[in-house]
Amino acid sequence: MITYSTQFPVSAKLDKNTFVDYVIKWNQGSKYDRFENLDWDGETFSAKWEEADKKLIIEELKQDNIIASRFQKEDKYGLWKTDFILKCGEYLTIRVELETTESTTDFYPTYYPPFFVKQIIYRGFSANDQTLPVGSIGLSLDEYRKRINSILEGKENLWLPIVFVSKKTDGAFPVNISDLSFKLQGVAHVVYEDSVANISDYMTEYDASMEGGFVLIVYPNKHMKRKVINPFGANSENPDKVFELITNAVYEYSNQVMRLDTDTWSGMMNAKLHYQNNDLLSDRTVLEEENIEIYEVFGEQLHKTEELNKNLNMEIQRLTLENQALRMRLASKDQKPLIYMGEEIDFYEGEIREIILEILESYLRNSPKGTRRDHVVTDLLENNLYEHIPAKRREQIKVALKGYKTLGGSLRGLLESMGFVITDDGKHYKWTYFGDHRYSVTIAKTGSDFRAGMNMASLIDNLMF
Repeated sequence: MITYSTQFPVSAKLDKNTFVDYVIKWNQGSKYDRFENLDWDGETFSAKWEEADKKLIIEELKQDNIIASRFQKEDKYGLWKTDFILKCGEYLTIRVELETTESTTDFYPTYYPPFFVKQIIYRGFSANDQTLPVGSIGLSLDEYRKRINSILEGKENLWLPIVFVSKKTDGAFPVNISDLSFKLQGVAHVVYEDSVANISDYMTEYDASMEGGFVLIVYPNKHMKRKVINPFGANSENPDKVFELITNAVYEYSNQVMRLDTDTWSGMMNAKLHYQNNDLLSDRTVLEEENIEIYEVFGEQLHKTEELNKNLNMEIQRLTLENQALRMRLASKDQKPLIYMGEEIDFYEGEIREIILEILESYLRNSPKGTRRDHVVTDLLENNLYEHIPAKRREQIKVALKGYKTLGGSLRGLLESMGFVITDDGKHYKWTYFGDHRYSVTIAKTGSDFRAGMNMASLIDNLMF
């Protein structure tokens, strides 16, 4: 499986010698992967070092002005392959892949830029992605607005996605911009809302009521729908979850982008064999005069090509089997997930689980007894005890709003403790559940009759609980 993949433009300063120097620095700076004897003559662009369970290879494809490195090691998680491929003067491709084995104990990836990427960016070798710099710090929307408008109008094609982060209603961001920019360096541009420009200007295709704390991801692929991380209000208490949703969305996109053959290690090595075969056939006179020797060499090259194709076919089969094995491993667990979390996050601990179990419990009351559905739902409810929090909140609101006349201190305190954000709008109050503007109700400051409170309790129940 691919755990990291990106491609971004670089300057001509990153030539072949500099590339190999930084590959060596990357390795020698590693605490666990460092080779004890890694000597390079500074001239040869085809080299290989091996120690125990790891090896580092440097190869060059002169015809396409490409130089690449592969670092490979095996540990308890499986076989790791880290590839850096430089198209000189144009772009750099990075790919980290984990090939699981029978001894793999954990195959869930942790997305993080390799130190090599940080080196390249920190030393100023990255070039502009059209008019946006590839770096490790966030970009102010005020400063880059004109350039971004040009990009979004289709006048420029980006290499990397743009992650727009808007401010919450209290003026803070839903995530730490500095940490997010560092985590996504070389994979995406992080653009944050500043004092003048407003990110909601780019939200015309979405709910106009979205305001404060939302994140919009715009992908380079124009056919791919822009992704919105739902708005999180002033009371958002889980910035780590928001951070994870953003980074996962970006890395999942980046890891699925198709690359040119020569932007992969196996594709580059295949191209190298192709050029070598062409060289052998290019001089017909030599072929006729020295046919015996040439045929021997050519036969060897054909054998290598056939062996490579054989290995590639085996790799396809291995990946298919690996995928099946991972599915089976998940299915064999005693406690297995029936469904996976989407983009909604819990407003309070276990909220989504509580809602789902309450829905199942309600369904069971009207389900014909003795049916398959009756048995499945009963089994789930018996093995997933829950606290009936939505029902408790429903009752709290019903009692609190019975005979509502005005918003007193005790009622305000109860509502705020339940996650409501209360704002004053002239003759009315606006109550927003956990600051999420999708879940807002408006109530008069003074109740008109005894039914006003009950009607509001019913509306809150249907919309929020």
